Amino acid sequence: MHREGELDMTISDSREELSWLEPTEPTREELHLSGGLLVEDWPHARQVMRLSTQLFEATQLLHHLDAKALWLLERAALLHNTGMMVETRRHHKHSFRLINQTKLPDFTDRERYEIACIARYHRRALPSTEHAEFAALSRKARKRVSALAALLRITDALDYSHDGRVLRLAADPAHCNDTIWTILLWVRPLADLDTELERAYDKADLFEKVFMRKLRLVVQDQRGE
Repeated sequence: MHREGELDMTISDSREELSWLEPTEPTREELHLSGGLLVEDWPHARQVMRLSTQLFEATQLLHHLDAKALWLLERAALLHNTGMMVETRRHHKHSFRLINQTKLPDFTDRERYEIACIARYHRRALPSTEHAEFAALSRKARKRVSALAALLRITDALDYSHDGRVLRLAADPAHCNDTIWTILLWVRPLADLDTELERAYDKADLFEKVFMRKLRLVVQDQRGE
C-alpha cells in the first residue's frame, strides 16, 4: 500500500505525473492487495485511495482514528468499485459481497467485513441498523465504519470525472471549527471542478451527520499558492 511519505506530492510534481496517466491495468502488488478482485478503473481506484488518505489526515482531529483504521479505508477505497464488474446500478452492494467473500492479505475476517461495509456505503443510502450488514457490526465498529465511509463518499465524488483533476487536498486549520470543516483543494490547471464539487456536497451528508460539522471545500488557485 502507499504510505504517507509516498503520498506527499508537490504541485509541480503532480502536474507532471497525474494519477490518470498511470497504467490502466493493475500491478502485481494491487492484485495481491485486492485478493484477486478487479475494478473497472484502476487509475480511479488509485486516485480515490490517495485522496482518502489525505482526507483521513485532514480530519484526524474529528475522528481520532488510528493507523489501522487508515489501512481499512485505503483498502476500501481501492476496492469500492469492484462491484462494477457485476452490475453498475447496485455495484455498492455487489462490492460489499465480493469483498466480504474474498480473503484480503493483512486483514482478519472481522476487519475484512468492515472494509466491505465501508465500500458498501460509498454511495446511496447511509449506514443504518435497518441494514443487516451494518447491524451485524459491534457498536464501536459501526462508529468506525460510518466515519470512514463518510470520507470515502467525498473522495469518490472528487474524482467523479475519473481523470485525477484534484491533485491534493488538506485541511485549512484557520477555518476549521465546531461548526465548519474547511478542506483546501489543489486542482489540475484549467480543470473544471464544478461537477466534482456538486457531487461532493451531495455526498457530504454522512460526513455532516457523523462529525456534526458542515463541509466546506475551497479550490486553491492553479499556482498552488
